[in-house]
Amino acid sequence: MTKVESKEKEIHPTIQRIYDLLDFKQGDLANAINESPQVINNWENRGISKQGALTVFEKLGLEMKWVLKGEGNPTSDKIFEPKIKNVLKIGGWVPVKSYSKMGYDGYYTEMGYGGNGGDGYVPSLTAGPNAYAVKGTGDSMYPAIRSGWYVVCDPDAIPTPTEFVEVQLKDGRRTIKEFIGVVGDILHLLAVNGEKRTTFEMDEVDSIVAITDIVPPSRHVHDYPHLEVKEAKYD
Repeated sequence: MTKVESKEKEIHPTIQRIYDLLDFKQGDLANAINESPQVINNWENRGISKQGALTVFEKLGLEMKWVLKGEGNPTSDKIFEPKIKNVLKIGGWVPVKSYSKMGYDGYYTEMGYGGNGGDGYVPSLTAGPNAYAVKGTGDSMYPAIRSGWYVVCDPDAIPTPTEFVEVQLKDGRRTIKEFIGVVGDILHLLAVNGEKRTTFEMDEVDSIVAITDIVPPSRHVHDYPHLEVKEAKYD
């Protein structure tokens, strides 16, 4: 009987460019974005969907336009580090943007690192691609947030009443409070320690950023973590 050589599968360019950049195979991509191998196989045959490209952006930091059309740079995110052979990015590490000198008046001014991870990283399972961390100093928010701990601020998350937020005012002051709500163009906040209620007119407010995590200093790392992936060998 004549042996028939199987033809190597042709992979759609939207997936092949991801594989080439990250040195991935089907299983690597499935694990990295928490998707089933069957879905990845469908993308290999027909091309990635727009929703799939959005997932790749959120999980891996790859630009959707590059994934879908091959145009532009793979990423414009300063936080993203391109994959190298046999190295897989551990997801959910957020750069420490600044530290804060918390005063007992409840305000602080950003003192820091420009969002480039100049003081390392802290982990978060839920933070979006634009999230950043702030290291708190001082005891004005004790015991909810201790001196030396980190808060993860996520501009892509929706502030939720009774949860903490970072409020940035147009005069440069910043504060961390419990978010009560906005009523009649008045922002209502409660001190983290629950002692004092504060209000601002919304035209004084530059932004309200949801706080999604409070991280102890033991979880802080200075260098971006990577996990070495060893290639499986088969006999």
